[in-house]
Amino acid sequence: MFDLQRNLLTTLLVAGTGVLVLTGGGLALLMGRPDLAAIEPQGNTEAADAEVDVPDTGLQDFSAYSAIVERPVFFSDRQLPVVESPGEEEEVVVEEEPETEEIKDLEAEIAGIVITPDMKLAMVSDKQADKTFVLREGMNLEGEQAAWKLNTIQPRRVSFVSVDGRETDLELKVNTQGLASASASNRQREQASQAEPEGEQAAQETDQREASEEARARAEEIRRRVAERRAQLRAEAERRAQQQQQQDNDG
Repeated sequence: MFDLQRNLLTTLLVAGTGVLVLTGGGLALLMGRPDLAAIEPQGNTEAADAEVDVPDTGLQDFSAYSAIVERPVFFSDRQLPVVESPGEEEEVVVEEEPETEEIKDLEAEIAGIVITPDMKLAMVSDKQADKTFVLREGMNLEGEQAAWKLNTIQPRRVSFVSVDGRETDLELKVNTQGLASASASNRQREQASQAEPEGEQAAQETDQREASEEARARAEEIRRRVAERRAQLRAEAERRAQQQQQQDNDG
């Protein structure tokens, strides 16, 4: 509880504050709110016209110094330079036509073609870069021949299209030199056998059969090597395609 004896000063201050508040409230009730518009100012409220004396600078009128403007001393010919105001003449901007680089003919060969139900790949040997690229339809070569895009892939042919609309077809080259030489050797032996006497015809026929068997064996060996090479290229192309697809997925 609040002790009046111990807190005498606080009690007096609170009591005095209460008296002042009551007195102010009574005066406000008795006098009412003052009307500020009814209070008239006293004396003259208009600003008086005052004259200010300008000190004499000793200078003449501005027209007396017109020679400074007409013949300026800062120019050798004593004439003001003519400055064209902006906007009088529009600057003509000439657009330069972009230089078009001439696209050279395609220098490439087809080293192999892989066609599966899921994808089509072509192994293109770039003669300029001396590299072999595995491309899908819609992909471009790299380096100096990047302007050529692989358009279509067929079992024995591919088609390239350049950025300027030119088309070039490349055929798949198959090495048949061994088969051709075997056929030529057989023809020579047949002609030689026809020219020899009949007594040696039997021996020649035996040699011819052996040569034919040898040619067939050689052709079979070539076919086997071509099949192995195609399988190797197909496996390599599928591996590169998987790596490319994995890189695309990671990116």
